[in-house]
Amino acid sequence: MNKGIWLFLSSCLVFTLAQAEEEDAVRKAVSIPDIYASTDSEGFSTYKYGAGIYPVFEHGEKYTGFEYQHNYFTQGNWNSSAEQYTFITKAINPRTALGYRLNAGYNVENGYHLLTTDSQYGFQATDTTRVELLINRDRVETQNSLTKGLYYTLGGASIEQQLLERLRVVVVGAYMYFSDTNTRPILRAKLIYDLVPAYGITAQIRYRQYRDNNTNVPNNYFNPSNYDETMLALGLHKRIEGWVVNGTAGVGQQSVNHDPSTTTQLYELAATSPINSKDVYFRASAGYDKSAGFLSPSYSYRYLKADLIFPFD
Repeated sequence: MNKGIWLFLSSCLVFTLAQAEEEDAVRKAVSIPDIYASTDSEGFSTYKYGAGIYPVFEHGEKYTGFEYQHNYFTQGNWNSSAEQYTFITKAINPRTALGYRLNAGYNVENGYHLLTTDSQYGFQATDTTRVELLINRDRVETQNSLTKGLYYTLGGASIEQQLLERLRVVVVGAYMYFSDTNTRPILRAKLIYDLVPAYGITAQIRYRQYRDNNTNVPNNYFNPSNYDETMLALGLHKRIEGWVVNGTAGVGQQSVNHDPSTTTQLYELAATSPINSKDVYFRASAGYDKSAGFLSPSYSYRYLKADLIFPFD
């Protein structure tokens, strides 16, 4: 790690410890283990294992500290690994899901060094309008891209507008820059109707489209000139004795480079324990996605993610 990174992490540590001293009533916490595992229809697998220490911890959505993660990728006889060091500060209102998640990371893989981030800031713009700003920077996770050290930077914004008492629309616009000179404008939209409010069930119409502005770069990842998808889905958001359960089940149609449409699928389920748990905070999610990919219009992947946070005085 170079001197600049050490200086950055040291500054973050000073800030965190000073914040902890000012907030003596705030507890501390450790997170172990943090796990993420995924595999796809092309035989590419990802395994990420991590741990964290949070000198400032109020609850499962509000804390400040440091995280370490070891990443391992494999496909056939090939494999690669990376180390990730991250400073994170997070303050999300559990009732409104608004607030901020800011982090800055340092990633080392195959001799390539990269500053990373996965940060969002959400706020209530008006009584019926919510806005979220986001920025993400990370490696492109395919075998060829990881070997070459390719990465992307994405910036965007999301606007959620309440149209009627049980009807709202969410529009996301973003721009993605790849280190191989390709760029990708992205548009996503969701029309959400509260189908059964008592059970947190919604009916959704989803749309997403993007295009790659430089398809002449080596095909190190899925980069079509045009991609469109329309999906019908059911959503779930339910609180059960302090636990929060979220889910999505959807089926749609996609078009790649204006070719004939093919079927897409999306299934996701997530659960988090009560936010103010004194002993342990647990969150986990799993999902399956089938859509166009690098080698096939029927590319699919599945993932599992989970972590445990243990507060202490």
